[in-house]
Amino acid sequence: MDAGLAGLLGGIIGAAVGAVGAVASAAVTSRKAETQARTQSEMQLQQLKMQLRADTVRQQHDPRREAYAEFLTQARRIGESKGNIYLALHLAHTERESRPEEEILLSIHESIDELAGMLNDLTGLWSKVNVLGPDSIYIPASRLYTAASRVVAGILEYAKEVNRAIIDNAPFPDPEAPFMGDADSDQAILEASGEFPDAIRPVLDIDNMWT
Repeated sequence: MDAGLAGLLGGIIGAAVGAVGAVASAAVTSRKAETQARTQSEMQLQQLKMQLRADTVRQQHDPRREAYAEFLTQARRIGESKGNIYLALHLAHTERESRPEEEILLSIHESIDELAGMLNDLTGLWSKVNVLGPDSIYIPASRLYTAASRVVAGILEYAKEVNRAIIDNAPFPDPEAPFMGDADSDQAILEASGEFPDAIRPVLDIDNMWT
């Protein structure tokens, strides 16, 4: 092979090698850019998911916390109202001869209407708590609502007896059996008021909501 041909072949081979190298380098660069773009895209998607989850947690957490607190507070108010209503009923009976009967009965009805309003509010809050969930809250919330309802039922029944006693000018009804002596309902609302916070605590735990 003469020198001219050898030089020509060498030039052709060199150019081919250079072209292959350039193509390979471009392929590597393209693959690296594609990998970086995919990694960046995955990171952005992960950040978006985290943000959406954080927003969801906040949207669930705050309404639940508010509803749980209002529901528990209202239930406890009903439980604590028992003594005050007993005193109001006793006072109404004591003053039955010194005040007009209509006025005395109206004072009883006002106390009962207030109690009924408290139960209506509790019913609305109970529904709200159950809608906000989660399912694990239903049983403890229902237990507390039922206990509060039993207290109201006992008060209403005793108020009827006092009402009749005032109309008939009869002795003040014994509160032990129908009212003050209903230890079961008192104990039920006390226990339910303690169980409900235990049930909602893990629900309101932000760290727990992320697991």
